[in-house]
Amino acid sequence: MTGPIDRFDRFATALFRLCLALPGLVLAFLLVGILAVGATEPDACDGRDLRPALRVEGRLADVEANAAAVPNGAGKLFRVERAGLAPSHLFGTIHLTDPRVLVLPASAEQAFTASERLVIETTDVLDPVKAAAAFFAHPELINLPKGQTLADLVDPQEQAKLETALAAKGIPFQSVQTLQPWFTSMSLMLPDCEAARKKDGASVLDVRLAERAIAAGKPVEGLETSEEQLRALASLSTDLQVDSLLATIELQDRMPDVMETMLALYREGKIAAIMPAIEAAVPDGGILVGAGKGYAEFEERVVTERNHRMVERMTPMLEKGGAFVATGALHLPGEDGLVALLRQAGWTVTRVD
Repeated sequence: MTGPIDRFDRFATALFRLCLALPGLVLAFLLVGILAVGATEPDACDGRDLRPALRVEGRLADVEANAAAVPNGAGKLFRVERAGLAPSHLFGTIHLTDPRVLVLPASAEQAFTASERLVIETTDVLDPVKAAAAFFAHPELINLPKGQTLADLVDPQEQAKLETALAAKGIPFQSVQTLQPWFTSMSLMLPDCEAARKKDGASVLDVRLAERAIAAGKPVEGLETSEEQLRALASLSTDLQVDSLLATIELQDRMPDVMETMLALYREGKIAAIMPAIEAAVPDGGILVGAGKGYAEFEERVVTERNHRMVERMTPMLEKGGAFVATGALHLPGEDGLVALLRQAGWTVTRVD
């Protein structure tokens, strides 16, 4: 049986990628679907940025050094060019309705306004009915194998903690008994204020951009299908999914601060600093978050494989010129990030924010 620290080490970093890298379709469904109905009043999203405390403790310098070592780790907006084509732009989004991220920075707003088309992760996110249909059309990607339940995968003490966490979200344990653990993890990760804003009609950033593009008469294209996004998550091993769920429960009290820190770094364009900052601040004493087989599995299935697919599919869209491509921001940095992969494919990619 793994302990709390082991679980955190294996999957916590992956969970914090939720709003910047995980498929937008999943978030859209959770915000409007059956697992969000329990949310009532917003929790005011009253987290605090953890960086001042890290600075006082003398750990912020290491966070910044780790971030600086990541290729293309800074910046949300990049110009993508090739001779003879109108320039396109690649923009890193965050899948949230927070008003602070819905207003684009001036450079991104200018690029978006001048663009001829918008490209997002999947256009299925624009239609809640279609998004829900994608889930129910592939029950094998959401449900546990027939005859197996969540209670079979956790011990009684872990089940009790899970029931308490779900109850706080207004979700009966019985309603998730037959669902794959990754789906329940996502429901617990979403802040109550996000669900409340969505109920009031707010859109996540990606959808807001699509709504604006449609209103301006611009075509909106997608890089993935909803089924592909679901398969990426469902392909994670059951052990990893269970560990992620239990880690989510253990971190519930820290999530407002984690989310606020992530938002602050995102708004500043310090994308590669997000994971090191979370690693340094949660849990107390610091854990080598991201180490181990579990994290590597998540990274490969949900980030790297999708990055390669996205680049392959956005190429003909870029070849038309004038595209504004918006994907989760954590798809941008790294040796296998979108910026590096586009350069390898012969595009000139320049940070412009």
